[in-house]
Amino acid sequence: MKKNFKKNFLVLAVLSSILTFSCREKKVEKATGPLYSLTFAKGASGHALNPLFELGKRYFSEYDLQVNVVPLEREQIFESESIGKVDGAYNDLAFPLKYGGTGGNIIIYGGAMNGGMALLANPKVAEQNPDIKNPANWKGLTITVQPFSIGEIISKAALKKTYNLEPEIDVKYKIIQGQPEELAAVQKGNADIVIIGPDFVETGKNMGLTYLFPLVALEKDYVCCRQTANCDKFKSDREAYLRLLKAHIRAFKDYKTGNKLQLVKEMSGTSGVDENWIYDYLYDTEKTQGRSHNPDPNFNGSLAVYETLGLNRPLTEFFNIDVYAQALTEIRKEFPKDSFYKEMWDFFISHNNRYPDFKYK
Repeated sequence: MKKNFKKNFLVLAVLSSILTFSCREKKVEKATGPLYSLTFAKGASGHALNPLFELGKRYFSEYDLQVNVVPLEREQIFESESIGKVDGAYNDLAFPLKYGGTGGNIIIYGGAMNGGMALLANPKVAEQNPDIKNPANWKGLTITVQPFSIGEIISKAALKKTYNLEPEIDVKYKIIQGQPEELAAVQKGNADIVIIGPDFVETGKNMGLTYLFPLVALEKDYVCCRQTANCDKFKSDREAYLRLLKAHIRAFKDYKTGNKLQLVKEMSGTSGVDENWIYDYLYDTEKTQGRSHNPDPNFNGSLAVYETLGLNRPLTEFFNIDVYAQALTEIRKEFPKDSFYKEMWDFFISHNNRYPDFKYK
């Protein structure tokens, strides 16, 4: 009996040792893939390519990160994000500002795009109004925009401030869901001017619409798309978003300083989008519509837009700059001699210092 007990004890001890060793191994060598995984929503009706995400793929494995992208219709993105069906998204700033400002369970924490929208007009209206490129001559016209569009906010502010026109009185606005539908409305004469996203400008021109100017002509470098996250996921899995921002910061440097043709070729290979289209969209200055991509959250620019909405919830309740600041700080420590990241830090200071109790210098 004693022999059997000793024998069984030894077997249990060996098994325990193996199991303990096995558990330790699993913490170090992951059998199931990357430690961190995020699912992002992308507008299904657009084919815009964001170089921060596309070139960021270069660094996902280095930061033990996997990012899945799922297409959703624009109006579904923030509801899905708010209830946790997706972890994050990048989209037109006005939408998350209004959604978050009315209590939506999302948080804005990084940048995606500035500028990029453009204005096109019905050809007959443009022919009848030779000075249509001057907004001072827009009295009596109708502009179509998408629901919760940054184009609506920027243009209304400019008309009132610069051209002494009263939006919705002197110039009417028509809300139309879907950019192809907006273009069709202007083509048919149901609206006079459309404010359209960058990836639909050529489509509008091909439909015969008259190109007017980029929206940055009304407001220079206006804040457009931001990165947003499900608030609960952001709090519980902060490290995943930190690593994502590190990848985006390094991708931003590649996008700004790398060989354009090589980058375009790489992005075409990883996205399946045509090389010529990518080059035009990112690097052809005549077609970018003043667009730029930057992962910086730009609280100052976002606040300027938010203040026009008249919502009571403080923006700081659903806007975070600390994770980006930490990501950039750690990148700077990793590459201490790289002046590009120092310039990114200077940009961060000057574009986020209106954040209450700003602690960075």
